[in-house]
Amino acid sequence: MKIEVHDSKIEGKGVFASHNISKGELISVFRGEKISIPQLKTRYKSGKERIDDPFQISYDMYILLKKPYIYFNHSCSPNAGIRKIKNLVAIRNIKKGEEITYDYSTTEWTDDKAWGIDWFHKWKIKCKCSSKNCRKTIRIFPALPKKIQTKYYNSTQS
Repeated sequence: MKIEVHDSKIEGKGVFASHNISKGELISVFRGEKISIPQLKTRYKSGKERIDDPFQISYDMYILLKKPYIYFNHSCSPNAGIRKIKNLVAIRNIKKGEEITYDYSTTEWTDDKAWGIDWFHKWKIKCKCSSKNCRKTIRIFPALPKKIQTKYYNSTQS
């Protein structure tokens, strides 16, 4: 396996490269339990789920990530990105021992209609990445500046 879990400076646990990973290399395929938006709403209301844990895989479906996938942290200057829904790939070379991060904004694109609430403004998370490009708040993909959207799209295409 190309990854190992350790304590993270970003938050709690993190996923780190167990060897050098080349740009474009597949790091991991995310796995977990499929869950619908109505099921997520119930879990949020009961406090059984954090807003930043579910991983969107289609317009109205998510997966509750299993270990170790739940430990990948967010960064506004990530070294990995999502390709083909659940594949995490290196968007630059990653050195052995480096924490592997991706931008959570790239995994949330559902609109207000699917959630039945103002999701565009509601889905936000305080960022803890401390990168020089930190946006301070993680928002859904459509809220990202077009320049950043284009950069991510281009960096994950095969």
